[in-house]
Amino acid sequence: MKAYFLRHLSITILACILIAGCNGLKITKPMLSMAVASSNKLSTALTFADSCEKKTALPYVMGGSPSQVVDLYYAPSDIRKGVLLIDIHGGFYVAGKRENNRTFASAFLRDGFDMALLEYRLNDGTLDVQDELGDCAAALDYLASNAPALGLDRSRMFLTGDSAGGHLALYMAEGAENPAMPVRPLTFRPRGVMLNCPAYDFASFSNPAGFTQGTLEWFIGPRYEDKAWLESMSPRTFIGSYTGPLFVSTCKNDFIRDQSMLIKADCDSLGRSMVLVDIVADSKKVGHVHNVINLSLPESVMVNDRMKEFMESAL
Repeated sequence: MKAYFLRHLSITILACILIAGCNGLKITKPMLSMAVASSNKLSTALTFADSCEKKTALPYVMGGSPSQVVDLYYAPSDIRKGVLLIDIHGGFYVAGKRENNRTFASAFLRDGFDMALLEYRLNDGTLDVQDELGDCAAALDYLASNAPALGLDRSRMFLTGDSAGGHLALYMAEGAENPAMPVRPLTFRPRGVMLNCPAYDFASFSNPAGFTQGTLEWFIGPRYEDKAWLESMSPRTFIGSYTGPLFVSTCKNDFIRDQSMLIKADCDSLGRSMVLVDIVADSKKVGHVHNVINLSLPESVMVNDRMKEFMESAL
């Protein structure tokens, strides 16, 4: 409970800071640093995932950064479905750790789904979202190319991501079908993609009126004023490239709910189907990425059950 409270508080602080910036209150780097430091603290609480067979800190870039690794968890053999769900954590591009999503992974491992928790290098004023996307592409290609040796079926792999991780996951799914995209996986192709409270229109997050230059250079990257580059890194630019199954969850108290509704509007305009789960609960606990950080809520259980049903229906 303490671990959940601290993570929920850190995400709430980060959300409030970013909302304020988007609404015109000038946000400085020290203000954002405070939230990031809290969000990056690892939970040491044991989870069901920790009791499963696992391979941790698998490097997907030889000789790379300690952040360029993936953790692989196998569901118990008696219920194992042979389906892998690859999770890309959020943290608005500057925060988050794969290990903090072990509780989220546990909800799927208990029902027979294998889980991969993907780590990537975070924005630091030099690295930016293009580097993060490159890391994700390398990790996904590593899992696909080494599937037999890892005991996986590359044709039964799904992607999920929350918040900024939703941006990264959707962009990877689009890139798997579009060879013209700037960053893309070469051997990986997901069976479907599931986004929880995702960032979508990346260009809209570069707001000089709300953030100082130093904050934007860290939060967005040094090319925060380059609109063409921002659009080239945005999943919205390439939404027509992805033709596979698509699931999106959001809620009334998701501070970037408009991003999910924009995905729905764009899919409607393209005449393509998607699954949208929009929770209308008034409780403040049912907020941004609630189904990832507070799995005991009935609404969280419902969203995660819908994700499992989505995967089963796409096989």
